[in-house]
Amino acid sequence: MSVSNSGASLPYRLRLPGPTAVPGRVLQAAARPMVAHRGPEFLARFKSIQQRLQPIIGRGGVPPFLFASTGIGAMESAMVNVAGPGKRVLITTNGQWGPVFRRLAEGIGAEADEVISPLGAPVDLDGVRKALAEKDYAAVFTVHSESSTGALTDLEALGAIVAESDAVLCCDSVSGLAGTEMKADAWGVDVVVSASQKCLMCPPGIGIASISEKAWGVIDRDDRGPRGYFDYRKFRPMAEKGEPTYTAPVAMLNALGEALAMIGETGLAKTLARHKRHNRALTAGLEALGFSVFPTATPSPTLVVVRTPEGISAPTLIDHLLKRYNCVVAGSRFEELKDRLVRIGTMGWVGDEDIRTDLGQIAAALRDLGGAADDKDALAAADAALAA
Repeated sequence: MSVSNSGASLPYRLRLPGPTAVPGRVLQAAARPMVAHRGPEFLARFKSIQQRLQPIIGRGGVPPFLFASTGIGAMESAMVNVAGPGKRVLITTNGQWGPVFRRLAEGIGAEADEVISPLGAPVDLDGVRKALAEKDYAAVFTVHSESSTGALTDLEALGAIVAESDAVLCCDSVSGLAGTEMKADAWGVDVVVSASQKCLMCPPGIGIASISEKAWGVIDRDDRGPRGYFDYRKFRPMAEKGEPTYTAPVAMLNALGEALAMIGETGLAKTLARHKRHNRALTAGLEALGFSVFPTATPSPTLVVVRTPEGISAPTLIDHLLKRYNCVVAGSRFEELKDRLVRIGTMGWVGDEDIRTDLGQIAAALRDLGGAADDKDALAAADAALAA
């Protein structure tokens, strides 16, 4: 794929924090001939996907739900199953996705309170503890890897706080799962939702949900939520049999099965380590070019979020990278950050050469725009991090 401008002769490089580039093996798997979604060939593959996801989620012996959906659809599935009209939920907000949870809660008539931190700051754990002490909540909703700001949530610490209450902890790990550690059972994360198009190296289209026994106590308690398509009570018996609840998105599940096979060949520990290494390398190189890290929280290893050097407009840089170098990176949706923030994915199918190419193209773009940028220093910093 290419764009119709001076960069069209260069390879198209998808460097967003999702959707991400898809390996050739995964694309080939998606193109397999269609088979019956309840036939033996597909059901064997479906069960294998369920099994391979369990160690990535950190919840053994519990088959996850797999359903046609976007990431926001997966988030909605969590909301409609643990909340409902008149129920009270607590939401942690330090970026774009906490307010999405709030909108989903309000859309079904739930009462939503927020514990708000500055953009890119850590989740306010003391604020969560105080809120849980003052009111009863059905659930606490949080974001694992906040892709709008690059902040990583300390789920272990948050889970310990929520475990002291009757609330269940629900987590959006759309840009985290398979790219940073998730220990759902050990950390007390009762509902984990994710999607296929980020660290899992697949096209968009698959929603994922994993549910604890504690969460089932809330889900089964009453029928006030408008669950419809996302009714986990219908998903559960089918998942336990190793079958999709409805017509399965066969091609996308074929892709996911192949991506999980690739993660298995590499090993989960090495896959997570690769994300950290590439994140450190890209960060080091960008800092050498005059960028500064945005999040004050622990940075998520699945993307890099930086402020541009003084005098460089982020929208101008992003536009120039596309038009001149056929490279797609992301900006910010926050009005107060739009002019300075750049976001680049280090998730999924990324190699060392991708990091080096990122830095070479960004350095060249800075020079094109009148900035001072020495890509030799940037590459040296990145190579040192890659070798560590």
